[in-house]
Amino acid sequence: MSLLMVLGIAGCGNNTAAVVIPEESEIVLDETSADDDYQDPLPAEEDDGDDAPDVITDEEALDAVKNFVASTQPDIAAMENSDDYTVYFEVESSTGEEVVVLFRSYTASQTRFYIDRNTGDTKVTELVPGIIDEETPTGETFNIKNFMGDGDVDVAAYSDDFLMDCMWSTASIVTDEFGNAGPEWTVVFGVTTIDYGHVEDGKFVVDHSDKISLLEQYSEHSFKIQAETKSGVKYTYQTSASDETVLEYYETWDENEYPDTYSGSASLCR
Repeated sequence: MSLLMVLGIAGCGNNTAAVVIPEESEIVLDETSADDDYQDPLPAEEDDGDDAPDVITDEEALDAVKNFVASTQPDIAAMENSDDYTVYFEVESSTGEEVVVLFRSYTASQTRFYIDRNTGDTKVTELVPGIIDEETPTGETFNIKNFMGDGDVDVAAYSDDFLMDCMWSTASIVTDEFGNAGPEWTVVFGVTTIDYGHVEDGKFVVDHSDKISLLEQYSEHSFKIQAETKSGVKYTYQTSASDETVLEYYETWDENEYPDTYSGSASLCR
């Protein structure tokens, strides 16, 4: 009680009486409180922000998505600036926590990137009119910060192992001279060509190749590949919406002509 009374007197009015603390007390007087030069830290709202995490701006997100797409479609910048294609990128929505960037391909497909401003974690959805009519998550995630900056991005956005590191087969079946049934063609995807051939003695032997004109990769297991034969026939392989191990064949590059040019027998199975 006596201790409380002494402290109380010291805090009243203009009383300048010394504060007396018994030796047996555990109270410790902060010496800095008596220093006339001491100042309280800045309030939180006035913090200079030096320790705050880097927040991704709308412009940085847009540029990073362009880099991301260019990592699998090197010609996309030329297409975006050409009057021959309807290709564009735009910030579709923006909040304090998230920015959504839309990529509209010349094929009319829409890919949206949902980017966490603080972490860079990005989720991807796709909408392909006539094929995937509702915005659908691809299931793929990555960090957009890996694609920020002005330098060239050489690393592919997604792994292409699923497409290129295996053999595909046409759905059409033929019988050889010995009566053995098998796919009409075994198919291997290269960087710039689609190679058609057969497996002989455990090895793939190329018969002919078609040139790849465009390869779009929507997700790790979702592709669109457009190619052209030496005779000028243009065709498209596109991942089936119901089975990622099937590439559907369309003898056209125009999506509007897909219903009339689809060929089940020429489609590929992984």
